[in-house]
This record gives sequence, structure tokens and C-alpha cells, in this order.
Amino acid sequence: MKRIFCVLRASSSSRGFTLIELLVVIGILGILAAALIATIDPFEQLKKANDANVKNTAVEFVDANIRYFTTHNQMAWSADTTCSGGTSPTAANLGLAAQTGCLTDLVNDGEIKAAFTTATGILSSIIITGGTNSVTACFLPTSKSGQRDQNARYTASGTLAAPANSCLGGVGATTGATACYWCSL
Repeated sequence: MKRIFCVLRASSSSRGFTLIELLVVIGILGILAAALIATIDPFEQLKKANDANVKNTAVEFVDANIRYFTTHNQMAWSADTTCSGGTSPTAANLGLAAQTGCLTDLVNDGEIKAAFTTATGILSSIIITGGTNSVTACFLPTSKSGQRDQNARYTASGTLAAPANSCLGGVGATTGATACYWCSL
């Protein structure tokens, strides 16, 4: 009987973890979580997502204008005086009221959806420049990876920044003195 009691007593005292063991495991998990959060940098991820959203909107605007030009043989601002005052936009903010006619023409023609015009926060960060048969949409990236993108080497009007390696955080940047835009040409 004593022998059975000793076996039960020994096994019951070895169940569970000590307080020290639990604290060590919690400490290790805390260090790993802190390292993971520092690696991921959630604010940078939000900036990258915003840059991707603006980039997609800029590309869609340029594509819609190209499709409009293909069917009408002129750009939207050439056909309508409510669009950029009837002249080619020069470094004009897409979110301004002067560009509303351009978006309306593209919506009425079926080139973009009406919901496109409601993204005012995104549209206001896009700068458009156009000619009689061309359009460029540019935006200033906010994320570090967006600033280092090889396509982020333009001025707001869509011309190449000179020198190209002077862009803020750009590929081969020397001083990072110039804020360069990402452009869809």
C-alpha cells in the first residue's frame, strides 16, 4: 500500500510547470513578438497599401483616357470645355473641380465606373499632365519601397528628374534632395 501511495504522490507532484518556467516561456514569446512587429512595421505596410491603391487608380485613369482617345480620336479635354477648361492639363490635381468634367466624360462614355469619382482622397494625390494625344498621371509615394521604386524618378509633370539618382530614397540616391514622383505614362 505504501508503495502505491508513493508512486501516486511522486507523479502528482511532477504535473504542471513551475512559475519560473512559465515566466521564461512568456519572456521568450514577448521577445519574439517584439521582433516580429519591428520587422513587419505596420505603418510602413499601410503606406505601401495606400501607394498601391493610388498607383492602380492612376493607371486606370491613364488607361481610360487611352481607350477614350481610341474611340473618339481626341482626349477628353479636347472634346469638353468643362474638362480642364478645354485645354491640356499641366500638372493639374485630378481631385480638383476643374477635372470633374474629365471624369464625367469618361464615366458617361463607359471607360470608368461612377464609383471612381468618389475616391476623392486618392484622386487628390494624383497629378495629371496631358497633351493633344497623351496623358500622364503621377503621384508622390509615401512608403519607403515606393520611393525606391525604379519608376519613381519623375517630376510632378512627368518628365525625368535630373539627375535621376538625386531622388529622395531612389535607386542609387546620393543626397535624396529631390522628391520624385511615380508616373504612369
